[in-house]
Amino acid sequence: RLALAEKFGATGLHAASGDLPGRIRRLTDGGARCALDTTGSAPLVNDALRSLRPRGHLGLVARLHTELPLETGTLDRGRRISHICEGDAVPGLMIPRLTGLWQAGRFPFDQLIRAYPLTDINEAEADCEAGRVVKPVLIP
Repeated sequence: RLALAEKFGATGLHAASGDLPGRIRRLTDGGARCALDTTGSAPLVNDALRSLRPRGHLGLVARLHTELPLETGTLDRGRRISHICEGDAVPGLMIPRLTGLWQAGRFPFDQLIRAYPLTDINEAEADCEAGRVVKPVLIP
């Protein structure tokens, strides 16, 4: 997933190489205005919160499989956190916009998905959990 993100312009920052929040605050001149967590990992969620500037917003898009303990000070200075369910978008507005971005070559969603027949639902979930696919799509 990281290689794919970097292919599309993301800056690779590996959590294992120390002070991730500090590196992000330096790269963003004081902290990110917003961040998305796709891991559901409590340590990374806390790092993301510490990476935000005052009044920053963290969106959680991963399914949480365990408790999510927040560390002291991660929600101070007006920082916010919310869970995003299915994009929290109006489909009639969002789908045409995303399709237009895709047609303009600015949103290569076709490179982010993998289709599975509905009978392979368990394989699709396992591939997603293992990071072999970004977005599994089930076809009835």
